[in-house]
Amino acid sequence: MSCRRKKLLALFFAMALSMTAVAGCTGTKRSTDNVVSSETETNAEETSAQSEAGTFSSTDMFTERDLAGTYEESGAVYVTLSGDGITGETDGVVINGQTVTITAEGTYIFSGTLSEGQIVVDADNAKVQIVFDNVDITCASSAAVYVKSAEKVFVTLAEGAQNTLRNTDEYVAIDDNNIDAVIFAKSDLTLNGTGSLTIVSAEGHGIVSKDDLKITGGTYDIIAAGHALSGKDSVRIADGTFILTAEKDGIHAENADDEEKGYIYIADGDFAITSDGDGMDASNIVQIEDGIFDITAGGGAANSQKTHESDMPGGGMSQNIERPDGESMPQMGEKPDGENMPQDTTTDESGTSTKGIKAGGGMYLNGGTYQIDSADDSIHSNANITIADGTYTLATGDDGVHADDALTVNGGTITVTESYEGLEGLTVTINDGTIDITARDDGINTAGGTDQSGFGTFGDHFKGMDSADDETEETTDNEMWMELNGGYIHILAGGDGVDSNGDLTINGGEIYIDGPSDNGNSAIDYGDRSSAYMNGGTLVAIGSSGMAEGMSDSSKQKVLMVKLGEQMEAGDVVLTDSEGNVIVSYTALKSYDCVIISTAEVESGATYTLITSGTTTEVTAE
Repeated sequence: MSCRRKKLLALFFAMALSMTAVAGCTGTKRSTDNVVSSETETNAEETSAQSEAGTFSSTDMFTERDLAGTYEESGAVYVTLSGDGITGETDGVVINGQTVTITAEGTYIFSGTLSEGQIVVDADNAKVQIVFDNVDITCASSAAVYVKSAEKVFVTLAEGAQNTLRNTDEYVAIDDNNIDAVIFAKSDLTLNGTGSLTIVSAEGHGIVSKDDLKITGGTYDIIAAGHALSGKDSVRIADGTFILTAEKDGIHAENADDEEKGYIYIADGDFAITSDGDGMDASNIVQIEDGIFDITAGGGAANSQKTHESDMPGGGMSQNIERPDGESMPQMGEKPDGENMPQDTTTDESGTSTKGIKAGGGMYLNGGTYQIDSADDSIHSNANITIADGTYTLATGDDGVHADDALTVNGGTITVTESYEGLEGLTVTINDGTIDITARDDGINTAGGTDQSGFGTFGDHFKGMDSADDETEETTDNEMWMELNGGYIHILAGGDGVDSNGDLTINGGEIYIDGPSDNGNSAIDYGDRSSAYMNGGTLVAIGSSGMAEGMSDSSKQKVLMVKLGEQMEAGDVVLTDSEGNVIVSYTALKSYDCVIISTAEVESGATYTLITSGTTTEVTAE
């Protein structure tokens, strides 16, 4: 058992014990080998999955038996698979040629090989545990494991076992169910244990549950023509190692009948996901506590078909953006080799959604390490996103992080190495964290909008932006705002550095902006009927003067805005006081002719010297 699984079990038991004073608990039967009995379940699975805060609790996601990944050999039925004849027929097991049907509750231990066979579970209201101890099953045109009926099925990977299941041809109906996966379950399905499972699905999905799909341990290598993992009500992962290659989504949860279901919850695990569609896709909430994620979606940022030319007044994409390492980013609409790319305003040529992690509802990222390379948004929600912690390295053909509604960053390290826009939401609030953004257009933008979701919304039409009514537009301005309260932020932008289509308020943190060199955009931009307030923190904004906007006179902290009258080369920008003490020192990464500086040390009426590219300018704080 991995350390992570031990920690999760310990957390589960500790929380369960703390609840007994109020609610009591179900007794647990254990064998002399200290393994969890096949009868053991807790009431946690029956409790509400969603808390008042809109996030999930691990005690609601997994039962003790889900997490244990163990089994009792005493009383188990052993089934040996072989093309020469399957052995192990007894009460609860029916053998018909190369098909094994389980009809009763119990634990069934499988080993051996079937070149064309199937395991079927047809046991109404029963809990069935299937143990794979070195099995190899091919079922060319149906599921290798088909759960037709059961209350719940556990598939346990025995310690040290290497198991393989595969489909090789188009799925052919054998009853009224649309079987389309190598493991297909009409019931709740849990996979656990410490062994490994390889799945190859040439014509369909890897693992599908039409209820809840849970995985709490093991190693999974899945290649699928459809989704690698799919749960209608939910996909819940406590731990495990996953290598997922999918022609659709890597992990998919979608329930069109119940808006409170269709969610993804991940407590931990190691994930390497390569998908032609989305890396992860939930019609409802995505919540991730921890884990290591390496996701390539839709061929990555280099495969993006987006140009956004119609969204770019001022030509913010007319230039290559130089990264600090000196490498230039290709213009949007241009492949790295300079060939023009086909223009498509939403998705790839097939219309497939190609986001890294996507939620139709809220998204809560509480930790983990993420390396995401996606043709469309790396992290996307049709509602709100809250990032509490974690390390994110994002390369995308569109937005690094996009929320149709509120985007809140409370901590973590976010590095957007390539994007159209770095962070975007109807509102953006940054309370803490370390953020470094490289963007072809805006670094941080408040516009919200319904980006391509794959669940029925289409286009990049921002909320309220198509209205010609002044009153409606004013309401929209009030809905969109940006608040920067802390953390460290660096932005290298081809368009506006920060663009709030409503009020912009800076209360703290360190903010450094390398904005546009052209006059069509500015380092700081905000709505026509809105204001920008500098109330605390450090701000250094470098850019062009053509559309430069300063901060409101009612700001609590003084702001220096200097238009230099000529372009300065990239290099050191230094502000000193009258005694030569350095107040601010920053190295600009692009040419510029406007500098905006604000720190707590800038005092009203004092005179300062701004040194730029060897020239000096005297400026007085008014």
